[in-house]
Amino acid sequence: MLSFRFLRMLLVLTAINVSAAVLQAEERKPEQSAAALMQAEHAGRCVWKNFPGLSATLTISTDVARAQTTMQVTRDGVVQVQVPDGEEFKWVERALDSLVGHRLSDSEPVTNVEFADQQVDHPRGRLIRSVDPKEKSLWRVQGDTLTEVHRIGDQTRFIISVADVARNAEHKHLPQNFVVTTWENSSGQIKTVRQVHNEWTRVREFDLPARHTAITNRSDGTSVAHQIEFSDYKLFETTARAD
Repeated sequence: MLSFRFLRMLLVLTAINVSAAVLQAEERKPEQSAAALMQAEHAGRCVWKNFPGLSATLTISTDVARAQTTMQVTRDGVVQVQVPDGEEFKWVERALDSLVGHRLSDSEPVTNVEFADQQVDHPRGRLIRSVDPKEKSLWRVQGDTLTEVHRIGDQTRFIISVADVARNAEHKHLPQNFVVTTWENSSGQIKTVRQVHNEWTRVREFDLPARHTAITNRSDGTSVAHQIEFSDYKLFETTARAD
């Protein structure tokens, strides 16, 4: 008759063998393809569906100036805003076009891709590149989020490094904290480092920007801060478009 001690040892060994088998099965689990990772990231974005257009009040601030104005955004994403003349406000339209354009983007996910290296344990996810030699971008994906975007131009290149994202009620992601670092190709020196922070607010079923702040540090030692605060949102009433 088997002793209690022997039965206990037998149970422990069995549990160890089962755990080892589970771990081996997990290790054999096939990795998602580069295309599948890009599709997951694309599906995880927050986008404005059936967007009716809107109006809002803007408070614009820089290091040296402050102004208040209004904007309208058409249902097709055209931003209409009047800002004061002067170099200190030329960034406003670019910032608004980016904030709106990314939420209304109807582009398909980039799936003609492959892994750019063999590092599977990078803390920021897998690095992915297009198989099209004309494409000058790389992406790093972790879960349903882009953690890096690399853009390579003739004179400069930059990397967008995403620190974290905001999540809406549907758990879709919105850009929250990221840094854009730009290098000069010829010298390899950093030209600018721009830190961006976005805050979001829910109006009906839409996640809209509440505050956009960007701080840019330049290689010449200068720094500039930009901020847009959004208020008095009014969504237009219009017939919803079919998806």
